[in-house]
Amino acid sequence: MTTRRHGRPFRTATAGADLRLFLLTGIATVLLTRWLLARTGYPKLGGHGTGLHIAHMLWGGLLMAAGLVVLLVFLGRRVRLWGAVTGGVGFGLFIDEIGKVVSDGGGYLYRPAAGLIYLAFAGLVLLSRWLVRRGGPPGARARTARAADTALTGVVSGLTDGQRRSALRALEGSTRPVDVALVQLLECVETAPQRPRARMPDLARRAVARGRDAVTALVAHRVTLWAALAWTVLQGALLLVGAGWDLAAGRLRHEPEWGAVTGLVVCSAVMLGLAVAGVVRLRDDRVRGLGLLRASLLADLLAGQVFDFVVNQFSAVTNWLIGLCLLAVVSGALRRARQDAGGDQCGSRPRKASSASALS
Repeated sequence: MTTRRHGRPFRTATAGADLRLFLLTGIATVLLTRWLLARTGYPKLGGHGTGLHIAHMLWGGLLMAAGLVVLLVFLGRRVRLWGAVTGGVGFGLFIDEIGKVVSDGGGYLYRPAAGLIYLAFAGLVLLSRWLVRRGGPPGARARTARAADTALTGVVSGLTDGQRRSALRALEGSTRPVDVALVQLLECVETAPQRPRARMPDLARRAVARGRDAVTALVAHRVTLWAALAWTVLQGALLLVGAGWDLAAGRLRHEPEWGAVTGLVVCSAVMLGLAVAGVVRLRDDRVRGLGLLRASLLADLLAGQVFDFVVNQFSAVTNWLIGLCLLAVVSGALRRARQDAGGDQCGSRPRKASSASALS
């Protein structure tokens, strides 16, 4: 049996998890590298008074190459994880020295380098989300390819019950010969050995469960949401007021990064406008209001933080982490509001009454 060629590539069954691991490893590598170099006075590996300096960009390139070789040569889920980690560390070391490539003489401590590093990772986050979600629901061939990828992983290292059920569910109802053969293979593949887990005392297990439930309840609580909304509005307002105050006092007269300051002010104004519009719309349309607030936080994280890192360097990590926490709270509230709105549309209550009651 022959088949026509298909130009569209198919994603692996673990593409989302592997990309997240790659990005998180890269971000952690940059932050750890900057912290260690600052604490040790920026030593030069290979120097020793000879003028020779082995930049860690070289080690990053070697690690990225090692990760690529591992992925090209070996099979298995563990190999893919090691490839993602090795590549993430390598990319973090590589992009950390971007200042030496685009510098106007500042070298490693070139001020815009921090913003460029943040921009690189923000772009990779958007690209990874687009790659994972591209094309909508997978077709029959894509489901077959992912099930085959899972089966191949199982041949190498075995399958967990969840992996086996997920792959079989993707092939359910198909009568294509290749899918029938894959079902038989998936049923025959050995079960992955379960690693012995350290038993946690019952008291500690209950404490962990209570702590997890408390965090979930805190994030979903009305007071937490309103605190997040208030901070979202205040963040943009305080930055605009601070920039205006510094400008009036003459503190920005000798600022070398006027472009970054201007970009930060513009992004803060956009963020503040979206946040205020979202708060105003909350009473009448909770979904629309929370959507505007989420757009406000995304504008800050995807654009404003780039300029913030240029102006404030890596001390902007604190603002970035706060923005991520606010986005998690608002996004969770938006998901619940959409679920409530969908349920109300199927029921007898009008949507506007539901929005008002959700705020009470």
